[in-house]
Amino acid sequence: MSRRFGALLAVGVVPWLVVPYPGAFDLVFAWGLFAGRTGTFVSVLDYLFVHTPGPASLPGHLLAWPLATLLYLLALASAALSVVGREDRRVTAVLLVLAGAMGLRLWWGLPSGSPTVPLGAALLFAFVWWFHAGDLRGIASGTG
Repeated sequence: MSRRFGALLAVGVVPWLVVPYPGAFDLVFAWGLFAGRTGTFVSVLDYLFVHTPGPASLPGHLLAWPLATLLYLLALASAALSVVGREDRRVTAVLLVLAGAMGLRLWWGLPSGSPTVPLGAALLFAFVWWFHAGDLRGIASGTG
């Protein structure tokens, strides 16, 4: 496994959003939500299809979380194609930028009463800067 792919996997393991509040905190991962006050965990799929009436019922900022997860998984699949020499690194980079943007959309839509930390968006953008800055420069200049 390449260092880049390992780092990309690590981005999906850490909390993407840390939501502190008096006495506890919630952690939003790419794959689920940990509610600190109750100690319960809800997968992103259960969140979408068990605990809500469905994706169409969610406001845009809450739908941004599963969309960020989907974009991240697509980027992970794109990066995995590097094993067989079929990855287009520009596609991987753009998917990760979009996933980070969705993470920011979730963060921006939450109530501003607590100092919520958009760790996932920051990590996704840092990953793209570290591993894909040249790929994005090629897109921006029209040479890639």
